Amino acid sequence: MFTMKDLSTALYALSKAKGYALTVILTLGLTLGSLIAMFNLNYQILAAPLPYADEEQLVVGSTAWLDKDGNVMYQRIMPKVILQLYNRPSDKLSDQALFGYSFDSMTLRDLPDTPQIQIGYATPGYMRMYQMPIQHGRAFTADEELGSHNAVAVLSEKTWRTYYNADPAMLGRRIRIGSTDFTVVGIADAAFSEPRFIGPARSNDVWLPWDFNPYNQMANTNLAGWHFHLAKLKHEADRLAFEQELRPQIDNLFQEAIVALPSQAGRSVQFNAEPLRLVLEGDSSGRTLWMLAGSLLLLLIAAANITNLLLSRAAKQQRSMSIQAALGAQRHHLLSQIFAELTWLMLAALLLALLVAQGAYALLQAYAADTLPRLSELGFAWPVLLFSLLATLLLALLFAFLISRQINYRALQQHLQSSGKGSGVQISNRTRQLLIATQSALAALLLVCSAQVLLQSVTQLRQQVGFSSEQRYQITIDDTTPRPDSNLSQEQQQAARRQRKEELMQVRDLLQQHPAVQQASVSNYPPISFDGVYGSATYVPDLNNLTDILASRVVTTDQYFLPLFDIPLLQGRNFTAQEVASQALVVIVNQALAQKLRPDGDVVGQRLYSQGGVFTYEIIGVSANHNLPDEWSAEEPNRSYLPRNLISGTSLLLQLKPGMQVDKTALNQLMSQVSAHFRTAEIYSIEDNVTRVLLSNYLAAIGIYGVLSYSVQLRRFELGVRMAIGARPGTILRQLLGENLKPVLAGLALAALMLAALWLGLQQTTLMVELSAGGFALPLALIVLLTVLTSLLSVWGIIRKPAIYALQGQ
Repeated sequence: MFTMKDLSTALYALSKAKGYALTVILTLGLTLGSLIAMFNLNYQILAAPLPYADEEQLVVGSTAWLDKDGNVMYQRIMPKVILQLYNRPSDKLSDQALFGYSFDSMTLRDLPDTPQIQIGYATPGYMRMYQMPIQHGRAFTADEELGSHNAVAVLSEKTWRTYYNADPAMLGRRIRIGSTDFTVVGIADAAFSEPRFIGPARSNDVWLPWDFNPYNQMANTNLAGWHFHLAKLKHEADRLAFEQELRPQIDNLFQEAIVALPSQAGRSVQFNAEPLRLVLEGDSSGRTLWMLAGSLLLLLIAAANITNLLLSRAAKQQRSMSIQAALGAQRHHLLSQIFAELTWLMLAALLLALLVAQGAYALLQAYAADTLPRLSELGFAWPVLLFSLLATLLLALLFAFLISRQINYRALQQHLQSSGKGSGVQISNRTRQLLIATQSALAALLLVCSAQVLLQSVTQLRQQVGFSSEQRYQITIDDTTPRPDSNLSQEQQQAARRQRKEELMQVRDLLQQHPAVQQASVSNYPPISFDGVYGSATYVPDLNNLTDILASRVVTTDQYFLPLFDIPLLQGRNFTAQEVASQALVVIVNQALAQKLRPDGDVVGQRLYSQGGVFTYEIIGVSANHNLPDEWSAEEPNRSYLPRNLISGTSLLLQLKPGMQVDKTALNQLMSQVSAHFRTAEIYSIEDNVTRVLLSNYLAAIGIYGVLSYSVQLRRFELGVRMAIGARPGTILRQLLGENLKPVLAGLALAALMLAALWLGLQQTTLMVELSAGGFALPLALIVLLTVLTSLLSVWGIIRKPAIYALQGQ
């Protein structure tokens, strides 16, 4: 054990070796800080308590939609028939709620710039179960329960502050959302940790009673995502029993609703009551565990570097230690001095690591808040502090053990007598070889994995996506046009929809006359939407085989869509204005869908049928593929374009002239010339949408140089003798290079085995990484090149001078 005198002596010694101390502290502090941050991230996601009372009893109910063969078509959707069971709660529940997210664009229409907002539709149980803190006013009560139709609203603190300047008189004020005026009854506190059921990217600005959810207007046969039956169990163990209780009831109601729909025959729904943590975590644990593994690998490389530096430091102190040993200092005295230096270095590195971890939290919260859950909760936690201290202690013990193994006390006592030609602190050749091999293996493993992902990302970023995105914008529309009354005839409902489409095309025509606009189109979705959502349709290629169904992403649009995005037609022609106006039964398909219909893709003139054969479409053109994989499809999906009615999700699409801009106020004024129902929700850059999809993807050199340089320095006297008897510098360099490459190549071989094991493990996961030969060759070649360069640099200072300098230890 060392004393205060040892500590003060060690601090003085380190002050004389500032470069060495800073290198150790920075190397260890940065890598340990990264590991601490990644540990905290995984702790928050996988183990930290949720900010809700009785979290083990909270479950999220939804259904899976099963196809006729029993395969899952869609997860976590909700059939409307579940509402029939809401007023018949299970005896296994202590509370329940309905909750849904808005999926249409919504705005605050009482404000002139109509800011876009996200809506959460809830029954009062949601605010009770998740303990929504209220800064002003109240939460929903029994007066806002299902069926009450009480038009009230609770605002988030951010919405209240951003759009209403934190006006204290906001309570009782009316805001307009859609075609309804809502009275503000509460302001949620900023401390509310909102449960993100559909991912970290979605948070709500306003909460409205469930009765105002457009989902209520759908038919009983409809199924929709983003809606949940939330429940609080009386006992945690009742989850499966609750699930089994509701599962047959919901499926029976669904079967009754679809009995008149032959195309749905054989399909079913399966109710699942999932633990809240599982829903909030999503698939993030796989990504964060890989991040933890990567930071651990960096720390291991840094530990090898620091081991080299510590051993080199001990070797340089051998003369002073020899004098101390000659004067009677025992082995434990010498070790105390070294361990005292190590203590100062580890404490400084730990403090730096904690600061680095705090910086990492800020970066994660700024750039990963939309992809990883619970980032707002990152910060100080006792388990994280305990992990930091334990990791530091383990590293300190490892370094102390390695140093103590290299000090030969007896050799130190004889060191002065041998005029310094021996060494009492000398790293054995075996240890040096092992350090080099270990660092080479770890560095190769990290570099190859990084290179594979990097090259894949660069390839995606540089690829041509099949359409133009510069100066193109998506204008989402808040539309309050009344839905056609279900009591009207089919012809009357079609006429109402046609009227809405004509109004949208009038807005488009006015935009085309705007001085800032190059081209304009109207569509349900652009080639890539800001939120990744798209329309879908199914086709039957052959009426004689109704079970052969092709799914497609569908764009309902006009004749300006393809030219606006420079989407080339490989065959056939574009829509005509007459076909768009008359909603002709024609379709344009992409190359991927064309090749599904015929291997040669020559499908112009061929027929496609809607399910049930109600509509017959003629294929008039084949468009090029987009070549833009996204989170829903790893390869180009089937796409089709129709000049049909624009039922929902409508967007205006603009190509602006160079250097020109448009704002929401000007767009609202233009829309009001056509219809009072239209308002601009938000303006999104298509180029940013594309980039967002494409992006959804020095230590080693220092360490190798440290070991090789130290190895050469230990052999300075030997090299001097060889030079004195006639060995040429080139001969010495070749021999030294051969010796240094052996452990490096051994490390690379070990890395190859680890990479093979890692690749086999990835085959059992959903993680997709396209392998590249360059991703293997470049990192391995880099390590070999570094070995050659560091060998040259480490020996150059010796072989370029006369042999006498090496013999004198200079």
